Amino acid sequence: MTLTLRGRLFIAHALVLLAALAAMLVIVAREERGWLIDHQRATLEREARWLAATLPHDPDAARGDWTAAAGRAGEALGARVTLIAGDGRVLGDSRVPAGRLGAVENHAARTEVRAALGGAAGHALRRSETLAEEQVYVAVPAGEGPVAVVRLAEPLTLIAALRASLMGLTLLAALLTLLGSLVLVYWLTARQVKRVRELEAAAARIAAGDPGAHALEQPGDELGRLARAINRMAEESRGRLAALERQRDERERILAHLSDGVVLLDAAGRVLHCNVSLATILGLPLPAAPGTPFPEYARAPELDDLVRAARESNEPRETDLRQWTPRMRLVRATASSLGGGSPAPVLLVVRDLTEMEALSRVRQDFVANVSHELRTPLTSLRGYAETLLDGGLEDVEHREGFVQIIREQAVRLEALVADLLSLAELERPGAQLRAVDFDLRELVERHLAGQRMRAERAGLALTLAPGEPLPLTADLARVEQVVANLLDNALKYTERGGVTVSLGGDGARVWCEVADTGPGIPGEDQPRIFERFYRVDKARSRDKGGTGLGLSIVKHIASLHGGEVSVESAVGEGSRFRFWLPRRPGAGGPAR
Repeated sequence: MTLTLRGRLFIAHALVLLAALAAMLVIVAREERGWLIDHQRATLEREARWLAATLPHDPDAARGDWTAAAGRAGEALGARVTLIAGDGRVLGDSRVPAGRLGAVENHAARTEVRAALGGAAGHALRRSETLAEEQVYVAVPAGEGPVAVVRLAEPLTLIAALRASLMGLTLLAALLTLLGSLVLVYWLTARQVKRVRELEAAAARIAAGDPGAHALEQPGDELGRLARAINRMAEESRGRLAALERQRDERERILAHLSDGVVLLDAAGRVLHCNVSLATILGLPLPAAPGTPFPEYARAPELDDLVRAARESNEPRETDLRQWTPRMRLVRATASSLGGGSPAPVLLVVRDLTEMEALSRVRQDFVANVSHELRTPLTSLRGYAETLLDGGLEDVEHREGFVQIIREQAVRLEALVADLLSLAELERPGAQLRAVDFDLRELVERHLAGQRMRAERAGLALTLAPGEPLPLTADLARVEQVVANLLDNALKYTERGGVTVSLGGDGARVWCEVADTGPGIPGEDQPRIFERFYRVDKARSRDKGGTGLGLSIVKHIASLHGGEVSVESAVGEGSRFRFWLPRRPGAGGPAR
């Protein structure tokens, strides 16, 4: 069983008190014995001098009974009285019968007697050979007369009794002192332990992240200084923690906005961190929670093999694979071992190459389409030019036709190049609009007037629905290009009936609709007709002289203005193209 701090402090203080009291009792016992002996000597010396003063000094008294006199004095004083002659003989002793005095040895050599014979009081503490017990002896000179020295003695048993009595009182006082001291120690240790517990509670609150946790710094002793150190440490820890949280939040924001999927795996292949992009690329609803086994989360054996290879080789490994999520994705995965153990943690980065692949395919298709579109007029130009050079110039009947064909192919080539340049300008990053104020209805009327003769030659009716003026702030040249392309397509592919143009708008937008009575567009082709070089009927389109870029240009111009273009069509019932533009630029276009 482990003792509490309070118990250990109490026991330590109690042991110190016991040791101090024990040492005190030992010293007191020694001092008491010495004091009692000194006190007894002083008393015996005083009584001996009194007795010496009362003894007869007449020489005739030598014949008296000194034993009886010593007995009477000893009975009166309660002590052993010995009367000694100047030569050391014992004249009388209260404890020795007269018949035995002859057997008592000469006392001249005794320490206290020798001192008294010299004229001073003598003291001694020894065992009496006569009585066989410890005695305290005091001898004083008796002056002139038969008795030269008066000696008094008391056994140490009396002193022992007094000492025992005093020691009992001392022990009682020590016991009471010990009890009082233990109570005081218990109270003091309780106060100290309470302060320690308060420091412990404050440290626990600080460790739990309580911003208001504070240790009491008063009084300014060691515990107060410890509290001050804890508070200072807490402030520094909060500062470091705040810095770490900022770094963590910044890292989380960076990872959250990365288009690449990132996952950190521990040595056992469990997820330590995963961003949202990885879940998106893998077609999963949420990122993996920390501790999730990655094979169970991704369910992609190729990624598991890549991670294993990077961990085993301790070098980055990269591979491309197709991920069959709700839609097929081409991804490039890179796994890098981070070292620091065996097996080591691995950082896996997954990049979605689907859009890049699509753009690459679009570029390839674009190059192929441009090459195909250019091949026909260039072949015609070269063929008819070689025909003229090989003698066709002398063929009066056909040479004009050859030159006419060359001219038509050159015009077709020029139109294709112009459309390509226009499309490149629209797709250029940072393309700007030169916005001016104009009336859309007036612009459409002008274009209709320019196309009316062409419509009459084709036997088509060209009509503008009546309506109010439509003020618009936009790039005039671009909007003219849209109207011209839609009118050109409508007239080009309509063989009977006519073309009707309608205008309208609301407070924020205006629209222009070109409806024809042509062959219509199949539903499966409608989503793609705004792609570059896409033709519903390729052979017929080329016969009509189209470049396949007109509707793509229309869509780009509308998007650049912040507008949109749509089509409604049915096979055999004609087509209806409508584009919307904001009355003022800014909603979707970078106009200046």
